[in-house]
Order: sequence, then C-alpha cells, then structure tokens
Amino acid sequence: MPLRDLQGLPLRQSGFTLIELMVALVIGLIIILGAGQLFLMGFQTFRQIELMGNKQAALTFATEALIRDIRRADDIDYDSTSNELTVEFPNNGDMSGCSGTVVRVYRLSQTAVSTTEGWSLNMGQDCESAPSSSAFEPLVTSFVANGFSAAEATDGVWEISFQLMAGRDGETDDFEFRAVNRNQAIN
Repeated sequence: MPLRDLQGLPLRQSGFTLIELMVALVIGLIIILGAGQLFLMGFQTFRQIELMGNKQAALTFATEALIRDIRRADDIDYDSTSNELTVEFPNNGDMSGCSGTVVRVYRLSQTAVSTTEGWSLNMGQDCESAPSSSAFEPLVTSFVANGFSAAEATDGVWEISFQLMAGRDGETDDFEFRAVNRNQAIN
C-alpha cells in the first residue's frame, strides 16, 4: 500500500535523478583535479626553491673557503692546463700534525658526478707538498665541464670564476668574485 499524506493523496518519492548525480560527480571531479594540480605545482615550486637554496649555500661555502685561503696565502698558483688552484699558507690549526706550510689544491672532479649534478669542485690538502689524488674531497657540485678558473688580475687580487649548471636546457649561471691576497697586496 503506497504512503499517503494528511489529505490522503499518495506521496511522490523525491531524490536525485541519474543526470543530476552525474553532473554533481563531474563538478566534484573538476574541483578535485584542480586542487591536485595546485598541490603538484606547489610541490614542484618548493623543490626548485630547495635546490636553489642548496646550490646557494654550497656556492657560499666554496667561495668563503677560497677567499679565506687566498687572503692568508704565502704563495698562490693557478695552472690553466689542469685548472688547479694551489694555495700555500702557514698552518694555524688547519691541519693537525703539520708544523709548517699547508698546501691546498682546488680543482674540478675528473668526471661528472651525475648528469643532474654535473662536476664537483674538489679540495685536497697536505703538509709541505701537493696532496695525493686520494686526498681530494668534493666541496660543491653543479659545475659544468671546465667551470672553474682563476687568474691574478693585479698584484694580490685574484679573480675566481664559477660556471654552474642552471638546469634549463644546458644554460649556465656564471659567477665571478675577487679575493685579495693580503701578503701580496701589502708588498
């Protein structure tokens, strides 16, 4: 027996039609896809900012290390054929067991670390003599091949150039800075 209202008329069943349900599902799907796209874009932006921050921090570290060593060096030499910067300075607690001169050599790695990280700037040190090949450790990655050079601009002023991977179709970011060797600048 069908349900009836207070006047005795049969009640009509109410609800959503199939078309209304399908329209609601499509609208909901569009909203969910839009929110997902926003989430992915935010995640990619965060990742790019994180990578740029890491590159900047590493670049700052390498720059500060080079400037510190060049400022206090007794002797500096850049070999353009091997792209090696050799810096000699008195040991002031930099190397335990060394009572004389510390010799630090900066150069790029022989091969790329990976296709996304490029070459690394390596540093090796020893007491009184050039470090062995096994003494080199990476400081910074993201260099392009031959992306490190140095030249003495004037007496005691050294120009250091970095060429880093920008991450976009082979583009590069070029950085140049100057470091003053206090010993040579005074003389």
